[in-house]
Amino acid sequence: MKNLIIFLSALVILSITPSIFLFSQTNLVDLNAEYDLALFDNPGDTSHYRLRTVYYHGNALGITYSREELIATFKREVKKIEKGVHLVEYTWNAAKIGKAKGLVENITEWKTLPYAEGFSYAINFAAPNFPGGVDFSPLPSTLEGMKFMVNVLDAHAQFELLRTESAGGISRIRKAGDRISNPGAWQGGGWDFNTFIQGSDFANGEYETLFTGFSMVDGKVCAVLEYINSESLIKNKTQVTPKMSIEQESTSNFWGHVFIDLATRKLLKGDLYEYVITHAKMPGQKEAIKLFERRLIEIQSLNEE
Repeated sequence: MKNLIIFLSALVILSITPSIFLFSQTNLVDLNAEYDLALFDNPGDTSHYRLRTVYYHGNALGITYSREELIATFKREVKKIEKGVHLVEYTWNAAKIGKAKGLVENITEWKTLPYAEGFSYAINFAAPNFPGGVDFSPLPSTLEGMKFMVNVLDAHAQFELLRTESAGGISRIRKAGDRISNPGAWQGGGWDFNTFIQGSDFANGEYETLFTGFSMVDGKVCAVLEYINSESLIKNKTQVTPKMSIEQESTSNFWGHVFIDLATRKLLKGDLYEYVITHAKMPGQKEAIKLFERRLIEIQSLNEE
């Protein structure tokens, strides 16, 4: 009984202590402290990531009839860090895409996307012009080419640009529980892709970022950012063939997490979940077809091997 009283007393003391701590084997994190979560690099830093995108294609009711996966890896190399310059170069390795019926059927056949291997570009995070600074012309003007292009957008939009000042307002996120309206809220822009996607626009709705708290990833203590984007509007014309185009209007809701190593401030992993409802109008049709799509995106830090 005496030991129980001592244990309960310790719990009471911990519950009233002003600063709450998260313990691990080698780390001590003050949950009430302020942390700098801005994108941080040193010249010459090199890292590798794997990006996995799962498409769940659904009918008008949202019932999934097929699933696709696109898997790719890329190298991230920091080229220059100085005043007004935060230049990072990206080089993609071979990517592959596969398809299966329904939700759980295994994908047994994969198709390599040869144009992905060696695809390279640079982003200056001190003054990002993304995706405007990326030349997508080497990619084919096909549905698969467009999916790889979107893969490139997804690799940076939330997982990196969210941690810059201009695109993410990161200086206002310092303590666990901080929540801000993202600078991209109610902002928009085009995402034309070669001759395949024309007349495009993506207009954000509500867009918030929250410093959720802390987590452990591969034995490392991480800060966790959560982002929530509600009711964004998408418009575009898809040129399926030289003589046939499809006009599309969609709504997108997406959210996800970014896991940042507190010791190095490097990205360890992240995820994105998205629901898209599309009205597609085919040539000669009076009424649009209603389609449903769900996406899961996972990014994971890799060792060089």
